[in-house]
Amino acid sequence: MIPPLAAGAGLLGACLAIARIPNLVQSPGLFLGLFACAFLCYLVGAWWLAEDDQPRSLAIVLVVGLGARLALAPVLPTLSTDAYRYVWDARVARAGADAYAYPPTADELVALRDVNIFPRLNHPTWRTIYPPGAQAFFRLVYRIQPDSVVAMKLAVGLAEIAGLVSVLGLLRAGGRPLSRVVVYAWNPLLLVEVWGMGHLDGLVIPAVVGAAWAAMRGRHALVGALLGAGTLVKLYPAVLLVLVTPAAWIPVLASFTAVVLAGYLPWVPSGASVLGSLPRYVGEEYFNPGPLRSLVDSPLVAVAAALAWIVAASLIRRKAPLPVRAIPLIGGLLVLSRNMFPWYAVWLLPFLAYAPSVPWILFTGTVAFAYTFFLSEPWAVPAWARALELAPLALGGLWWLAGRLPVARTAESSR
Repeated sequence: MIPPLAAGAGLLGACLAIARIPNLVQSPGLFLGLFACAFLCYLVGAWWLAEDDQPRSLAIVLVVGLGARLALAPVLPTLSTDAYRYVWDARVARAGADAYAYPPTADELVALRDVNIFPRLNHPTWRTIYPPGAQAFFRLVYRIQPDSVVAMKLAVGLAEIAGLVSVLGLLRAGGRPLSRVVVYAWNPLLLVEVWGMGHLDGLVIPAVVGAAWAAMRGRHALVGALLGAGTLVKLYPAVLLVLVTPAAWIPVLASFTAVVLAGYLPWVPSGASVLGSLPRYVGEEYFNPGPLRSLVDSPLVAVAAALAWIVAASLIRRKAPLPVRAIPLIGGLLVLSRNMFPWYAVWLLPFLAYAPSVPWILFTGTVAFAYTFFLSEPWAVPAWARALELAPLALGGLWWLAGRLPVARTAESSR
């Protein structure tokens, strides 16, 4: 057990070192070096522990995973300041205003500006883009601990812990080794983006994993309700509806619709668009453009490509369990997205624990090289980093094709 223990110690050490960097944007090279070390330790640990279905192995996975989370929990987010926007939206609601109607720079909100939260808001001229379920979560945390970014992060982290438990349940339901949870629990991308930066994606994980779990147990109404709850936090869980078996469509869609309507209807009387500045986000945000956007910078083309992929992915391996089918669906949408933000890949991880894929697991490491954005002035992701991001997927695709070419030749020669 020396290699996995050493790997776990290395992962913990890297997380502790990252936590000691005051501002990751000002030290991107050091951060990426430590992230690479953490990811190497993660790969070693996953290699040794994923199929070793022994109580001792599971204990190592959980203890190290919890330790790495606690190491990053007190960190103030710097790579991304989204968590500050979560607090701001709750402050606006507490003051009786509407974050869907007013951007932070609006004159109506001038009394809410301070020196801690307001200066760190990204896109202060944009209205909020977060759905009603997220807004309810922000208000709940704010009621318990007002104006605290760390409290907001911890609340997201607690939800992610529930997601970790759900991954264990999903593995058990599918007859997979429980120790395979290491693919999820030790992943540095998840640790940094959820526990370090406090991204809301951690709140989505228990919903989507719970829905997959419920689908495997035939609890169709619960599938729809959980996907609806996830969609009220971030919109993307709704795409998993296309993976539901036709026999379950009615109860799934009925419960999904009921939950989503319950979340959105209270906002209708306000008269403000609950999309906020989401159209601007889709059209104007520019960080780490995906391959399609690099060729054709058109939101309409991106939406059309995403819809086409959703339809195509719904037809792939239709008899496979939902967690298996979710990987190509989610992965394809990540690659087709307008911006490949690293945290967009977080919700892929639970399904990779269920059905590990080497190219996609490696991609959750290489996508972090989007943060080379901060290496030079003016900020931009260099070409070598963009190539490195997609290298695991390109090599995986070539390997897949190479494995099938002999089959095609054999079939041709037998005619």
